[in-house]
Order: sequence, then structure tokens, then C-alpha cells
Amino acid sequence: MPKRIPHSDNKVISGEKTTRNYLEMQKKFGKFYFKDFLAKFDKLSKGGRFLEIGPGPGYQTAVIAERYKPDEITGLEYSTDMINVAEEYILKKGMYNKVKFINGAVENTQLIKRLGKFDVVYSTFSLHHWTDPLLGIQNLFNCLNEKGVLYLYDFHRGGIFYYLKIKRGVWESIRASYTIEEIENILKKLNIQSYELERKGLYKSCIVKRS
Repeated sequence: MPKRIPHSDNKVISGEKTTRNYLEMQKKFGKFYFKDFLAKFDKLSKGGRFLEIGPGPGYQTAVIAERYKPDEITGLEYSTDMINVAEEYILKKGMYNKVKFINGAVENTQLIKRLGKFDVVYSTFSLHHWTDPLLGIQNLFNCLNEKGVLYLYDFHRGGIFYYLKIKRGVWESIRASYTIEEIENILKKLNIQSYELERKGLYKSCIVKRS
């Protein structure tokens, strides 16, 4: 399996102009690269409190709010520039009463505890940025309600795209991503037994259900 190469630049997108451009890109292409993520989400138990890890500029947060109508969504985001743009976007979408954004990292155990319990915790394309995926997954699993679901969706490291220099950010993200085998090893170390792992082309999904 090819070696994992973490991002060498900053781990978050920053700067107002760059962040707004990222939002416009998601609005333009999001329905394509979120398609498989949403198809799997449709099959999950929904409703209640949602926690989104790495909501970015808020595009996907709005899609989830419109599509599944949870009681509330908390977005945990590392970039303050992303939060500023996301809050503005959610306000324009008329969802501000059900969505809030918190600055922080998934490895911050005390912060995750303070957020409370959730029925659905999900993340798209942020797992490969985490500095400690074992701690991050442990924190997210611990904040699930009974019968809660943790859904992680990200790139898969490997295949021709590891070597083929496609769009720079995507190529770097693929090389920084974890394999299904690495994620499964983490789940086993955490003694998490009820999970589903799947690879589909460039992407992989991990769905954990709390009994």
C-alpha cells in the first residue's frame, strides 16, 4: 500500500476570498461529489441532533438541514474563516435557528463532551486532516446517543489516483487519506464491533452504529 503523505501546507483553508471561492465551488459541483455520500445517508436513521465535523463554508450543512430536517445541527470547524462564511450562508438560507458552528478540533475531548449527545455524527472529506484519527473516532463514538450513528466519508488512499496528478487539492488529499484497513484497525483498537466499511472508486465510507 502506498505511503501516507500528510498535507504539507496548512491543514485548513483560510482567507475570506479563498473561503468564499470554496463555497462557490461546492455550490457548483457539490451535487456530484456528495451524491454517493447522500445516497448512503438516506439509509441511516435520521432525526434528532446532528453533529457535523468539518462543515467548511456551510454548503453541505444546508443540504443536510433541507434534506433530513433534524432538530438541530452543530458544525465543528477548525477554520474561523470557514465559520464566518458558513454563518453568513446559513443565515441567507433561513436556517440560523437550527444551525450553529463551533470552532475546534475533533481531538479536543473536553470540547466534544461539552457539546452533549447526538443521534447522527457525520463528516465528509475531513478525516484525512485529523492529527489523531483514533482519538477523533473515539470522541465521536462516545458522543453518540443510544442507537446513534457515526458516518465518516472520505477519500481512499491507493489506486492510480495516488500517482496521477489530477486537481492539486484532490491529489494531495488522496495521498493524505487513510485506507479501509487502517480505519478497521482503529475500530478494532477501540473495541467497536458494529460497523460497515466500503470503498467505491476514489472514496471510502465508514458507518458505525451504537447499540
